[in-house]
Amino acid sequence: MIRDALHLIKTHWNDFWEYWTPVVMISIGIIVFILEAFAGMKAEYGRYNKKKSGLSAPIAWLIQECPAFFVPLFLMFYNGIQLFDSSNRINTNMVLLFLFMMHYFNRSFIYTMRIRSKNVVNYMENFLAFIFCFVNGYQIGHYHTKFIRHDLFEWNFLLGVFIFFCGFYINIDSDNRLIRLRKESNGSGYKIPRGGMFEYVSAANYFGECLEWFGFAIASWSLPGLAFAWFTLANTGPRGYHHHLFYKEKFRSEYPKDRKALIPFLI
Repeated sequence: MIRDALHLIKTHWNDFWEYWTPVVMISIGIIVFILEAFAGMKAEYGRYNKKKSGLSAPIAWLIQECPAFFVPLFLMFYNGIQLFDSSNRINTNMVLLFLFMMHYFNRSFIYTMRIRSKNVVNYMENFLAFIFCFVNGYQIGHYHTKFIRHDLFEWNFLLGVFIFFCGFYINIDSDNRLIRLRKESNGSGYKIPRGGMFEYVSAANYFGECLEWFGFAIASWSLPGLAFAWFTLANTGPRGYHHHLFYKEKFRSEYPKDRKALIPFLI
């Protein structure tokens, strides 16, 4: 019986990670979007952690984000995938996996050393984020180490990588501005973010991250990439809107009237 079960898992292992996991992620993303956008639910970390109990923000971010770096790294070595094939052609799936890991290296190790936030992350939120990053790291790593593609000059790869780097820059720049703002406030409370994409949206860091992963999805042209991009938008989009409402309520007439929540000039 155990042998049959193991055989069944082995037979459907690829289907599980290449199809069913992305489908489940898209479905959960729809539920999360509805709950956060229309039912007013907020993930309990940062300014929305009413319990004020949990792990300190730097430690929590390190724990929850690092699986998305280490799991693909393990799969790269385990599957023996290389950047160049036997004909010295570039495997563009490896390029994309490097970009994915670059983001999470920054988020796991560089960002966590720089933030000085006194906020805490709820234990359950931290656990769920860890599970998500582990699962997502595996599905992205599995797909991009199983298939070899040579799309270096394909339109979707070039466009997607360009969009990814635009989003990556916006995300880093916005993080830098928020970190400087916290230092300048010296614990005196929230201040109005200014400069960069903050001149256009309240959640510039979230806008940058969404741009990153939709660019990644275009370049990858895969169901796992699409699922991750959608889940990022479904999770950070409503949170960005909640941030927008928070700033407007706190600063009232001082807050820029033309500034949108997440997407410049639109929302």
